[in-house]
Amino acid sequence: MKKKQVNDFEKDMEDLEQWQEQQYSPGHFIGTGKVPRPILKSKKHPTVMIAIGVIGLMVPVGGIIFADVLFREMAFMIFLSSVFIIGGVLRMKKQ
Repeated sequence: MKKKQVNDFEKDMEDLEQWQEQQYSPGHFIGTGKVPRPILKSKKHPTVMIAIGVIGLMVPVGGIIFADVLFREMAFMIFLSSVFIIGGVLRMKKQ
């Protein structure tokens, strides 16, 4: 078990180093099927996605209620937060 953790850590460091070297190389990651490891690992923690969505909803809802901000001005933030919440709930159902 300890060896697997070391190998995962080393793999993360190799991937991070490769990304640092190639982050400004256009098209390097396109079509290769490579997804950054933190994004891959986000599937394991749907509660974090739900928390991000709830926190993200607080700003636009507070703006609409307390600051007379128009809904259309906050629509994108509401949409993005809703996507995080829905994605987290769907991932929780799969587990």
